[in-house]
Formats: sequence, structure tokens, C-alpha cells
Amino acid sequence: MVFKKFAVNKIVVFTQQLFLRIKTIAPYGLSAPFLFTSFAFAQVSAVTEAGSTETSASVLNAVATDEVIVFGRAENLIGSAGAASEGAVAGDDLLVRPMLRVADLLEAVPGMIAAQHSGSGKANQYFLRGFNLDHGTDFTTYIDDVPWNLRTHGHGQGYLDVNGLIPETVERIDYRKGTYRALSGDFSMAGSAVMTSISGLEKPFIALETGSYGWGRVAGGGTTDVGDGQLTLIGQYKTYDGPWELSEDLQHESIWGKYSEKTDYGSWNISLSGYVATWHPTEQTPESVFGSTECKDEYCSLDPSAYGKTNRWILTSNWLGDDWRATLYAQSYDWHMLSNPTYTDDGQINQFDRRSTFGGRYEQNLIKSEPFELLVGTEWRYDRINKVGLDATQQGNFIENISNNAINEGSVGVYAETTWRPIEKLRLTAGLRGDFYDFDVDVNPNSGAPDSTGHENDSIASPKVGAAYVVSDQVELYANWGQGFHSNDARGVVNKEVPVPGLVRGTGYESGVRFEEGKFKITATYWWLNLDSELIFVGDSNSVEPKGGAKRQGYEVVAFWHPVDWLGIDAVYTGSRARNSDPEEAGGKYVEGGVESAGELGLAATRDGWEFSARLRYLGPYPLLPDNSQRAESETMLNLRLAHDFDKFTLYGEVLNVLDHDGKDIVYYYENQFDPEGGRVSRAEEPRSVRVGLKYNF
Repeated sequence: MVFKKFAVNKIVVFTQQLFLRIKTIAPYGLSAPFLFTSFAFAQVSAVTEAGSTETSASVLNAVATDEVIVFGRAENLIGSAGAASEGAVAGDDLLVRPMLRVADLLEAVPGMIAAQHSGSGKANQYFLRGFNLDHGTDFTTYIDDVPWNLRTHGHGQGYLDVNGLIPETVERIDYRKGTYRALSGDFSMAGSAVMTSISGLEKPFIALETGSYGWGRVAGGGTTDVGDGQLTLIGQYKTYDGPWELSEDLQHESIWGKYSEKTDYGSWNISLSGYVATWHPTEQTPESVFGSTECKDEYCSLDPSAYGKTNRWILTSNWLGDDWRATLYAQSYDWHMLSNPTYTDDGQINQFDRRSTFGGRYEQNLIKSEPFELLVGTEWRYDRINKVGLDATQQGNFIENISNNAINEGSVGVYAETTWRPIEKLRLTAGLRGDFYDFDVDVNPNSGAPDSTGHENDSIASPKVGAAYVVSDQVELYANWGQGFHSNDARGVVNKEVPVPGLVRGTGYESGVRFEEGKFKITATYWWLNLDSELIFVGDSNSVEPKGGAKRQGYEVVAFWHPVDWLGIDAVYTGSRARNSDPEEAGGKYVEGGVESAGELGLAATRDGWEFSARLRYLGPYPLLPDNSQRAESETMLNLRLAHDFDKFTLYGEVLNVLDHDGKDIVYYYENQFDPEGGRVSRAEEPRSVRVGLKYNF
């Protein structure tokens, strides 16, 4: 293990880089020193003059006082949840969580596993409910009501990149499994996460971190009064090399700001988030080459010219009234990545995607009475993709274009959901969602596929029903059924030779029970999910493609125990079975990457200025081929975090992969340069590493 000692000069360099880099990316010419120092001193000045400051409406901010201990999983949901698999995570569940990557926040969703197969700058690999979701094919994530999945993406459909998130900005994660709510649209078959950002920081802060394998991070921010509202700004710079022969050389800068104001009709806020990152992808490697002169071990790098870059900015405005809410957003996105998934001489490709996205949502409670509620809403989105496609390259040098499309993809969804309580203990819900998609595909000049054009549209209706019955103050029973969908890549929809449907239907149903006794809570769910078409990773194109349908079923057991005010213990175990609907067509009955089990055990403690968290994560085995002749082994990781608050200073440290388990983050099986007939291709789990940090609260 390589461990770089905590060094003051390194922290100074990180701080300087943060200010200089955010200065180059900050909008409207605002400099980073102005953003951080002016708001920090404004807040300190306010404290001095007033003697104290009003805390945010939430105690879930990054510098919440250590006497306030909140566990989101401790919320009582009997009488309000729509399904046994719904829930929320907030407070110390998030604040003291050890994290190898920011996507580990999504592992707060019970049963979700976030892995990586291409370096710290690329979207993660997700596993849930018998799916290898690749980069988000059937799991949707909203952040402040903005969908973060990218459709018709240059790398894969539903691409979910949360690397731009700054952990200190996340207040709460509400999650749902399945597609039983009318609010859930595209990419929500396996489930969805709805993240809510903080409304403000109690005190300005700056945090400095260093650690193994070149890890470094600087973050800082604060909240100040501006006009009739509050303005919060947080910035982050981080770098990471990793244990790889080819250093990742991650250079990541991100910034987030939100202005919030109370109005006569409710509340209003406007926020801006942005990040720029460059890195060297550390791709999955053929296992047959390990130990050779070309590759001494699983951390080798066979393509030193691999490179990636992401530039993403999202502007969001939210309005919230007594019985309605509205959102408008705009996004600018530019991404490209050089990689060679097969490692052949002519196998390197450059995938690219540049777009602007506009969208919004409006939702209103038309009726809200004791026995009957009616919610209606609409959601719209327009992606103007200037260019998406791929080039053939060699050692990073352009050879020829393979495809280069300009695409306009628009969608409109309308939905209604009603809840009826015919008797005191029974709640019946019914929802209906309708979605219309328009796919318009053109080619850019000098495209290698000049005929890949066309125009199509598709629509789908998705009904949902559910029932919840309160057996007692401690027990509630649930039954849910619903239909949903995921969209396909617009280029495949307009393909003249082998077109695919624009919208693919899925049907899910589940039954479950929730038990809550005092500070102990447990839910058990059995579910089924049938999907008309799978999205499966294809190695030679380093992307996902639609395949035949599949049927899944499984169970989940989720528990939380809050024995004392300062301690929370959570556990989850899931089992699933995924089978192809047409085994003959698919080449076997098993769904490739269909994870068969997963689990987590977590402990979070906050007391007398001390914070401790331990999380044990388990990803079970899964088939690599439809005939199940090749399988991936299970992976286990234990992460620890310890912190102590010295009034204004907080010293913290993390040990990641404590047991130094040598598992695999991801495994595939496909033809490559070293296995012409096909072979295992994997990316190693990162070895034990240590990170330490110091946070100062002004």
C-alpha cells in the first residue's frame, strides 16, 4: 500500500489550485477567492453583530452541531408510504458515511451497489434488483427535481453521472423501487432516487484532505443573507491517481450555489451546479494477460493514451406553494472519452457527446382531504444534441469518423395519482401516466454514417395501482402493481435496417410488510419485474445495446435500529433471479450481469464530539454469459470513518477496503486482443487506502 503522509505544503497547493481552477470555470467572471472569502466573512460578521444566526430549516447541513443527531431511516412511515420498498435516508446516515466515490451516496438506497470500470471521471456501474444497470439504464435519479440520466448518450443509454455532486450539498435521499408511482417516468423500472439539496449552511467551512494513491480534496463554502433571501456557495477541487500503472490523474473542479427566498406564495430558489473533470480511464483488463510482460498484475494499463473529459453545468429554478410545485432547468454538457475495450491495434475509439437540455415539471394537489387526494402533473424535456457519436483513433490520434449525429429528442409526460381511504386503516392508490417522445436524427458533415437519419415518435401509457392496510400501530401490509418504461437511443429508433421501439414497456408488482416498534424498523418485500427489452453492455463498442426481454423476481429485507439517540444500525439483504424471456434467441436463459444477491451492514454513531461509521458492502455473484458457463465471483468491502470535533476544527479519517479484499468491481466476458474466442475482462477492486482530513468551521 502506498500512503502519502499528511503534508501542510500539499494542502496549501490544493487550496491554491481550488481557487485558481474555480476562478477559471466560475460563471459571470466571479473569482473563487471572492466567492469563498467574502461569503465566509459576511457570515462571521453577521454572527458577531447579531450574537447568533438562525439555523437552516434543516439540521442536515455539512456543519450541523454535534448535539443534533438525526437518522432519516428512523422516520415512521406506517400510514404514509406507498410501498414497502419506499423510504428515505438523511442526517447522520449521510453525514458520517465513509465514501470511496461520491456515487457511494446512492448506496444509501437499500440493495444498490455502485462500482466503477473506467476511472473516477466516468459514470459509475450500478447493480440493483437483478440488474447490471450499466451506467443507469433502468434507475433514474432526480436532484432538486432535475433528471440526471442522459438519454441517447455517447457512451450508453440512461448514462447517470453523479461525479459532479459535492457531498456537503446533499440533504436527503428519498428512494422508491419499481415503477408504482405516477411521478416516475423514463429509466425507473428498477427504481429511482430523489435527492434534495441543502437550503443553507449554519456556518461557513473549509475542508482539506489527503490520502493514499494521490488522493487530495479541498472543499469550502458558506451562506449569507442577500436581499430578502439567503445565498449559499460551495466549491470543491479533488485529485486522484489510484493504484493503477497509468495514473488516473483526476483533475476535478466543481461548484454549487443556491439562492433561496420566501415569498407571498411560498418559497423560491435558483441554483447553479457545474463541474469540469479530466482523467485517464483505467478500463477493465483481460485477465489472461495478468502476469505477462505486457501486464504484471490487475492494476496494469494496456492503453496509456486513454483520456476523458467532462464539462457539465445545470441551472435550476424551483417554486413551491402550499399545494403546488414547479421546476425549470437548463443544462450544458460536453463529454468525450478515448478508450480501447478490446485492446486490438484498431480498437481504440473516441466517444463524444455535446448537448443542451431544457425541461421542467409542474405538479398540483387538486384535492387534498382526509378521505381523498388527487395529484396531477406534467413533465417535459428537450435534448438538443449538437453532436454524438464516435471516431476511430489510434494512440489518441484521429483516424476516421464512424458516426456523428445531430439529434433533437423531445418528450412530454402527463400524470395523475389519487389516494382514497375508504376506511381508516386502508389506503388505495391509483395512477396513470402518459408519455410522448419525438426522435429526430440527422447527420453532421463528414459523418462516417451519412445514412443514419430519420424521424420517429412513440407514446406509452403506464397505469399503476396500490393498496396499504394498517394492521396495527406496528404493522402495515402493501401490494403494488405498475407499468413503466425506458426509452431507447434515438439512433436505434430511426435505424432503417433493424429499428428498435422508442419506448420499451415493463411491468412490475410486489407485496410487502413494514414493522415499526419503537426505534426498530424492518421491511420485507417480494417483487416481480418483466421487461420487454434489456439494455446489455457490448464490449467491442464499449456501449449498451437493446436485447430481448427478461423476467426478474426477488426479495429484500431492510432493517434499521436506533437503540440510543446517538447510534443507528442499518442492514439490508437482497436476493434476485433474472432470466431471459426467450432463451433460444438470447443464447441461454440467464441474463448477463443479473446480480443474484447483495447486502449492506452499517453503523453510524455520533456522541460527545466523536463520529464513527462502519459500512460492510457485499455484491453477490452473477452470470457473464447467457448459458451461465462463466460467472463473476462475489465482492466484499469494509469501509470505516472516524472523526472528532474540536470546537471549530474537525479532524477525520477514513480507511477504505479495510480488509484489503482483492475482488473485482466489474467483470465481463467478451472477445479481445488476448482472447480471440472470448475471455474474462475485469477491473480490480481498489486496495486498502487511508484518507485524512481537517475541516474548519468559521
